Amino acid sequence: MSAVDIDGAELHKSSCPSGGTVDIFVEPMRPAPRLVVCGASPVAVAVADLGRRLGYRIVAAALADDLDLYDESDLKLSGFDLASLGIARDDYIVVSTQGKRDREALSAALATEAGYVAFVGSKRKAETLKMQIAAQGLPVERLARLKAPAGLDIHGIEPEEIALSILAEIVARRRAVLKDSDSAQNPGVSNAS
Repeated sequence: MSAVDIDGAELHKSSCPSGGTVDIFVEPMRPAPRLVVCGASPVAVAVADLGRRLGYRIVAAALADDLDLYDESDLKLSGFDLASLGIARDDYIVVSTQGKRDREALSAALATEAGYVAFVGSKRKAETLKMQIAAQGLPVERLARLKAPAGLDIHGIEPEEIALSILAEIVARRRAVLKDSDSAQNPGVSNAS
């Protein structure tokens, strides 16, 4: 019969030099966030590449002929029918189609529940596309979610710089959401750095 401590835990003799103590560190593992990149422009490919390196699960949605530009995505989707992906509020979508079926990709992205939908293009082009999509019957509240132009204004010019601005914006939004939800669950805990 084993000895039992005051909490009821069984005690066993250990030949370990530490005297039988064990330190356990627990680090929560959250699933990697999903980033859906629509299109195959140089910016789209750079967003997917940087997103993968930052730990995002990458879904590349592009025309069939363009999918070979995505070497290391978790999933490749021919076309812009995003309904089968089951996109949720904690997913991110970046539309960077550069004139290749912009309206179709943007309409599909806005029809999802994604918490972040961004369009790589001018504000004027985005407004024109929003009016065309509204005419197709998409609810106004869905259209209002569109972030255009995508990314933070860091004056990026090269595709990689624009991708950096987009991922920086996604990280900022993601961490703000995590900070708010952590504070709600643990009101006495500060998340300040």
